[in-house]
Amino acid sequence: MDPAQHVLLILGGAFPGEARALALAESAARIVCADSGAEHARKLGLNVHAIVGDFDSITPDTLRFFEARGAEILSRPDQQHDDFEKALEFIAATHTGPVVVLGATGLRSDHLISNLSVMLRMTDRFESLTANDDFASYRFLTAVQRSCTIECPIGSIISLMPFGTAHRVTTTNLQYPLSAEDLLLGQREGLSNVATGTPVHIEIAGGALLVTVGH
Repeated sequence: MDPAQHVLLILGGAFPGEARALALAESAARIVCADSGAEHARKLGLNVHAIVGDFDSITPDTLRFFEARGAEILSRPDQQHDDFEKALEFIAATHTGPVVVLGATGLRSDHLISNLSVMLRMTDRFESLTANDDFASYRFLTAVQRSCTIECPIGSIISLMPFGTAHRVTTTNLQYPLSAEDLLLGQREGLSNVATGTPVHIEIAGGALLVTVGH
């Protein structure tokens, strides 16, 4: 597998439109599903390479469907880690390149916060770890992965949300620029900034910063 190609990981949460999902699937080197993410994959007719989880939410029929088509079925009943993390650990064993996640957001805020927490602690295991829905893409900057460059249309909405503290945040091509300024959860966030040029560049000196880029 070309390490520059992304692995597509499908979770069971809110799913983007068919066109966006199919485009990401078509360009993926592999498709992995976390438990009921396989239900999304089946509806789209995707060729799934592996399904990982405790299988408490996938239907037995869908599990049999993909098993018959050669998908690797990996039961992970451990309740100390959720299926998202189990699937990322499975991917990390053979791939450290880009990973794109679908189905990470949804109506339940607790699931969303948990998924973001998993993304934060797993981000440095990959070249990039990005979640997508119909509204935006989501990725973390960390003390290891300190910067990102975003190619986006002028007028795109970009939010910068610290997890704890994001230290010395510096930006270029945003309407409300930051120059080596701290963002702190509960005190100061960077909601709904606007791209005034492209590319947008964001850099931190340490801590953790969730970067949300509106489609």
